[in-house]
This record gives sequence, C-alpha cells and structure tokens, in this order.
Amino acid sequence: MATKFRKIERNGKKRTVPMNEGRKATRERTLSAREVEDLTGVGIKHPGTLRKHGYFMSSPDAVRHPALDSAVKEYGKKGVLSKLGEIYRLNFTRPQLRDIAANDIKYVSGGKKND
Repeated sequence: MATKFRKIERNGKKRTVPMNEGRKATRERTLSAREVEDLTGVGIKHPGTLRKHGYFMSSPDAVRHPALDSAVKEYGKKGVLSKLGEIYRLNFTRPQLRDIAANDIKYVSGGKKND
C-alpha cells in the first residue's frame, strides 16, 4: 500500500508529511494518587470500577455494552449512569469521546435521553 502525503502550511512555511492510515492504538496507564484525588473531587468516587468490568472507551460497542451490563448488575442502573455522566462531563470538549459516552448513557438508560 502506498503512503499518502498531504501538504501543511504553517507560519508561512510549507511542508509535506505522510498521512496516518487508520487509528493509533490508545495507550493505557495507571492513574497517579494526585489524579485519583482529582477524579474523586469531581464526583467519581471510585475510579476504575467500570474498567474492572472491562469497560474502555476505546473498545467497540460489542465489548463496551456487555461490560456495562455487568456493571449495572453490580452497581445498579443509577450508579452506572452517574459514572457515565461524569465521564461525559470530563470529556465534553472532546467530541469523539463525548459521543461515545452519550451513546453509552443512551444504551444503559434504554434509549431515553434523561433517566
């Protein structure tokens, strides 16, 4: 497969760069104690509880939905919706992640906008 190139002009300078094919894999990392403290301050009381069930925003719907079903069994619909609401709020300025969180909220709530 041939590499595609695109031209970028920035600050009056032109250059040619290769275009990325496909998505890059997301890097997973553990949260520091300070980051965990920041998350608990915004309403996420137990960070990582959805991950324990296999929920990752980078996963496809076929993986996320069973993980959400498993989390609903343990925490209840209201608990999972509050966690997803905080994820939505934290990613509000990132349209792609915000849409994933919105779709997951709609999935857990049974297609309703507000539960």
